[in-house]
Amino acid sequence: MAKSKKGHVAIPFLLAFLLGIVCIGGIAMYLFNRISSKEGIQKMHSSVVQPTAEDSCTLLFVLDEPEDASPLTFVIARVIPEDKRIMLLSLPSNMLSIVNDKQDTLAGFYRKGGIQSVMDAIESEAEIRTDRYIILDSESFQKICNIFAGVYYQIPVGTQGFADSSEPQYLGPSQIEKLITNPFFEKGESQRSSVVADVLCEMINQTDYDRIEASMDSSFRTLINMMNTNISSIDYSDHRAALKFMYTYGSRICTFRLATGTTSEDNIFVLNTDFYDSIKEFFPENSENSGNQDNSVTPAQAADNPENSDHPEESGLES
Repeated sequence: MAKSKKGHVAIPFLLAFLLGIVCIGGIAMYLFNRISSKEGIQKMHSSVVQPTAEDSCTLLFVLDEPEDASPLTFVIARVIPEDKRIMLLSLPSNMLSIVNDKQDTLAGFYRKGGIQSVMDAIESEAEIRTDRYIILDSESFQKICNIFAGVYYQIPVGTQGFADSSEPQYLGPSQIEKLITNPFFEKGESQRSSVVADVLCEMINQTDYDRIEASMDSSFRTLINMMNTNISSIDYSDHRAALKFMYTYGSRICTFRLATGTTSEDNIFVLNTDFYDSIKEFFPENSENSGNQDNSVTPAQAADNPENSDHPEESGLES
């Protein structure tokens, strides 16, 4: 009987001992996993390349569709990975500029002198020096819109070719292109340039950043063969980590600014003389050069008196 009693005592004791081992082991494993996870997170963060001011760049996008007789579209993209933001500025194609005493619109400089000519015109008038350019046709522009997966956008009431709606409408690549190249906005080219910057900025903010970051390499390989650009594979490689950082850790990274000015009776847009003050925060490296233009004729004077140009052959401005 004594042996039987001892056996009954030993069984509960053994079960309690085993349960204790399981509980202690479970707690130990939990703590180990927590520590490992924290070490992994710390290791991941320590491997992230923090962008610097050197990674910032200024791009000029030109949408050129001569076969459709669409107006030229000029968009400045200031990319600042360090701050996780992009600033878009669309400039009216009929904006007046003066380069070496020659006056013309941005469209005129581009058509007559090519991409470098319009880059010089933008720097002369808006005080923005562009590092790289990208010239898009319809196919490459729609490819970019497809990569960003379109946009929900509130189209201005009365826009030709679109139904009026009080709600944002989804626009696919071809519809975005149709909207921003529409030459019939009520307030003309200055309104079109505002819509361009607004809709493209919304497209960037509404996209899936994780998907953009994951497909960035393949997207670049596809687009580089579709565009006329001076961006090289080396440029992309040098800034790839910074761009991935921006899309990985950023949220609604895009903002835009409007080109402020006045439009003359002959449809020439003259940029306000204090315009640069509204964007200089995005271009700290340009602050020393701000306000150093030395034109013999100011754009305002040229718009009022085109016949006073030192180059009469240039007075036929293209809008």
